[in-house]
Amino acid sequence: MKCINCQIDKLSKEFPVDTIGKKCFHISSFCLKCLINYFNVQNSNQTQQKCPECEVIISKQDVKELNQAWEKALFRINLKNISALKTKNKNNLDQNGEINKATGDFYVVLLNGAKLSFKLEEIKTVMELKEAIEKQTKVRMSKQKLIHKGVELQISSIQGTKDKLSDYSIATESHIQLMVLLYSISKELSINELTFDLFWGYPSTGSDFLDGTCMLYTGTGSDSKHYRTFDYAAIKFSDIPNISHSGDIMDYINNRGHHRITANLASMPNHVTKLYFILSAYNSPNIGCFPNPSFKMYDPADPDIQLCSYTIQSAAASQAVIMCVVEKNERDDKGNWNIFEIGRLSDGNAMNYQPIMNTINNINQY
Repeated sequence: MKCINCQIDKLSKEFPVDTIGKKCFHISSFCLKCLINYFNVQNSNQTQQKCPECEVIISKQDVKELNQAWEKALFRINLKNISALKTKNKNNLDQNGEINKATGDFYVVLLNGAKLSFKLEEIKTVMELKEAIEKQTKVRMSKQKLIHKGVELQISSIQGTKDKLSDYSIATESHIQLMVLLYSISKELSINELTFDLFWGYPSTGSDFLDGTCMLYTGTGSDSKHYRTFDYAAIKFSDIPNISHSGDIMDYINNRGHHRITANLASMPNHVTKLYFILSAYNSPNIGCFPNPSFKMYDPADPDIQLCSYTIQSAAASQAVIMCVVEKNERDDKGNWNIFEIGRLSDGNAMNYQPIMNTINNINQY
């Protein structure tokens, strides 16, 4: 949401979690940083401190609690990583104090393996890069998450200045990962459970299975590790009772198969950070052998809203496709999750998951 004071789009965690003062009856539209600056100015002028929005009196205890929330804010701690990267570049300044001009190609890699090429001499800031990506892919800037060496690229710093590519040590031949956001799941939306429904028709050779699989991972980036696999044979685990797989539901009269996976995100173990949803052909050589396949990912409380979109036919010639990932938002501590499109083709199936896991490891290398 956008702070009404600084007019910068910020995450919900950058705003107070409660009202500004105990006498206020509204949610703050000022971000924490702007509130701290506002009350510091009021205090320096030795005036009675008032809410900047409703003008009720704000007590010294209220201001103290806001300052404590600001000092303990996790997103400020995360920004130290970016500041450290910027410090590395201090020896690369020219006589005017600007970063030395760099030339050459760098690349943005989508999760499906597609690669976009850009020139350092044409694009200097993260904002310019996101604009260029939107022009090429039609993916809106707000839906783009860019990762380089485990750090997410930000459009602007906490001081409001535009971040440069050089702040993140991006140079010639650098590769940046682009994750396309499909849907954000927050506790405010009250989406606690996901249901993944997969249907397929029998191939011409007879009854066969288009398997829906959910792989759980722990850790982030290159430290991600496989944890559990839910499929037709492993439909539940005692240590993760909040996920289940239906197993094979076969309609031999209408020659249709069905898999259903349910996952309760609200009660997911803290160490689980990613859920990969995968389709794979069992006996048939590829996904294209199954007529009229369809899937839907939705919240059971609102089944008409599709949370993940992917055209299965685009994976027809492949044995497997990693469709999407539901990933815990590591930049906040509120238990929010994001759904990112993948669409990465792969070898492997329910009889041999190793090629699929190798593909996921390649995705996580950034």
